[in-house]
Amino acid sequence: MGLPLAKINIRRLLTGLGLLVVLLLAVALVLGLLSLQRTREIVSEDFQQQQLILAKSTARQIEDGLEFLRRELKILNYSPAIQYLEEVAWANRMQVSFNDLAMLGVTAIERIDFAGPNAGRTYILDAKGPRVIDYNVNEPAPEVTWAQDPANRGRVYQGPVQIQEQEDHKIPFFLMATPVYQVSVDEAHPKATGHLDGLLLFKVDASRFTGHYCAAIRSGRTGYCWVLNRAGVFLYHPEREFIGEDAFTARGRRNPVISFTQINEIQKAKMLAGEEGTSQYISGWHRGAIGQIEKFVAYSHAKVTPDGSRIWPVAVVAPTAEVYGTIYSLYIRQFLIQGILIFALILAACAVIYYELRWSVELQQEVDQATANLRRSREQYKSVVENARDFIFLLDEKGHFISINTAAARALGIPAAGIAGQSLEQFFGPDDAKAMLTQVQGVVDSRKSLEVKAVAHIRDRVYWLLTHYVPVFGEDGRTVEWVLVMSRDITESHKMEEQLFQTEKLASLGTLSAGVAHEINNPLAVILGFTEILLDRIPEGAKEYEMLKTIERQGFNCKRIVENLMGFARTPSQQETFSDLNHNLQTVLLLVQNTLLTKKVDLVLDLAPDLPEVKGGAGELQQVFLNLITNAVAAMPEGGKLTVTSRFDPDHNAVEAIIADTGTGIPKEYVDRIFDPFFTTKKVGEGTGLGLFVSYAIAEKCGGHIRFETHTASEAPTAASGTTFIVSLQPEPALEQAKSL
Repeated sequence: MGLPLAKINIRRLLTGLGLLVVLLLAVALVLGLLSLQRTREIVSEDFQQQQLILAKSTARQIEDGLEFLRRELKILNYSPAIQYLEEVAWANRMQVSFNDLAMLGVTAIERIDFAGPNAGRTYILDAKGPRVIDYNVNEPAPEVTWAQDPANRGRVYQGPVQIQEQEDHKIPFFLMATPVYQVSVDEAHPKATGHLDGLLLFKVDASRFTGHYCAAIRSGRTGYCWVLNRAGVFLYHPEREFIGEDAFTARGRRNPVISFTQINEIQKAKMLAGEEGTSQYISGWHRGAIGQIEKFVAYSHAKVTPDGSRIWPVAVVAPTAEVYGTIYSLYIRQFLIQGILIFALILAACAVIYYELRWSVELQQEVDQATANLRRSREQYKSVVENARDFIFLLDEKGHFISINTAAARALGIPAAGIAGQSLEQFFGPDDAKAMLTQVQGVVDSRKSLEVKAVAHIRDRVYWLLTHYVPVFGEDGRTVEWVLVMSRDITESHKMEEQLFQTEKLASLGTLSAGVAHEINNPLAVILGFTEILLDRIPEGAKEYEMLKTIERQGFNCKRIVENLMGFARTPSQQETFSDLNHNLQTVLLLVQNTLLTKKVDLVLDLAPDLPEVKGGAGELQQVFLNLITNAVAAMPEGGKLTVTSRFDPDHNAVEAIIADTGTGIPKEYVDRIFDPFFTTKKVGEGTGLGLFVSYAIAEKCGGHIRFETHTASEAPTAASGTTFIVSLQPEPALEQAKSL
């Protein structure tokens, strides 16, 4: 009885052990399936967010590209060769721009003439070269009608996307145009008419333009990017036959067996409506592979017009199999091992334990490998962010930093590792920090992205930043945990826009000066003529004779001022003249000696004898010295000391005039702008902002230059404040040697 009972107990033990093992393995299988599902969700969400960042970045690049084309169109429009259609010059000027813009899809530059002897003709430059054709003025195009409206002066027209049929494909294109007004001047046209003369336009291949930014996009191993217009037509797609086709029907013609209801609904309800987000859909192919393929899609949009009334949806897609493949292979291998272990454990408990331990080790290795792969992928994305030139950082709702990239750390002057927990107020100006915190909280509340263009003060430096605020959601997908801030430094482009605006003001000022000078010249000639007649009738020595001589002198002074105004409006002839620097300084000081006395300014004069004459007319150089001395006196409202020195610099073979004051000095934030036209810190009515600009231009024209040294009381509390200007000019012997060479 003992042996059969022992066998029964062993059998029961083995049966119980087997059932326990099977139960445990079943539980492990269920947990594995749940883990697989959760892993899929996490990896999918992470991958989709990465695709969304790619889509947004590409959309911003397309917007920047469109803005670049608008600026290039305006810059080309200011060329006299284009405004006046100068022979040969118009084609050469167009060729320069065409060479730079062809890579962005510009296929032709056209200039339509409205007025003059060539009215109704179009001047074209494209890949075939320059040519001139007739334009049908009886059936004007929309852009022509638009340009003829005076309200559109200085604006840029962007037409809708049109489709050009080719033999084997279609080309989507659009037009950018701006009205041409004759406002520029040159030697051939010293006086601009200001009239509307025609239209300048770019013809842009939309597929080449968008492909410039999208062709290199890769999501995962084989993912790609495509772009639509608001009508749902493909502007760019890796499949060449799709470009120019309706996205809602082109896919069906390619593979009619597959239903494209999902992607069509995404396009219609979300992408074309201007939304941003992620989703999934079923496609019928992927890079040559035909069949039912599930794909991830992340979509954003580029603003085609500055006001955002027209958009181009941008999408980045990749097969879900690329994301799930590694996870599936890992878990399939796990399930196979479990099946083998089930059979082995039925044979022997020892084998079960052995294989279970072995399986655990292999599973851990696979998990470690998958973790390493994920870490490597994360490092790659981190490298992209770290090497970006834009300022990229994470903030919480209260404006505290979570992390920053290298470019932002360099601008803020702090190591990236030490930024965590610090607030915006520690690095930005008070007003800037308050505005940024308001924008961050607005993104958190609305859970929508935000774009802001504003000035920011960082470490005593002024930046113009184009900033994107992007909400980063927590695990629940609804609560905004952080805000991703991406700021692009557009300071230089902003300065260029300001300089362009100042150039327009200078052009208008030149036209106004010429008109005023012409109107004053006529009555001035009458005054001088009658004065000369009266002088002939009155004997010298008489009181009336002296009065008339005074009138004559002042009349000639007015005439000189008028000639200067007219010289401002036209390019003067280039004549080499030389004058005595010391004599010019003494002449100016005689003019301002009464001002120095009334302003309680002490003059210290130290002029070096026997200086060679310098290049430049006496009138021009005296204007430079008068501007500098006047500014020096204005910088000493409570009085002070003005030091005027001349010397010869043998190291640079130059004659120098040095004008130093003990005034308030130039604040650090204004140092880089004092020579800009129309920049002044004086009150309205006390200065035009042209004094130093004109002085600098005169010195440059004479082959010299102006430099300065300054410090304020706050910058050097232990030393006296003040500013020193050094005018360096070429001596006459140096010019003679240069001529002989």
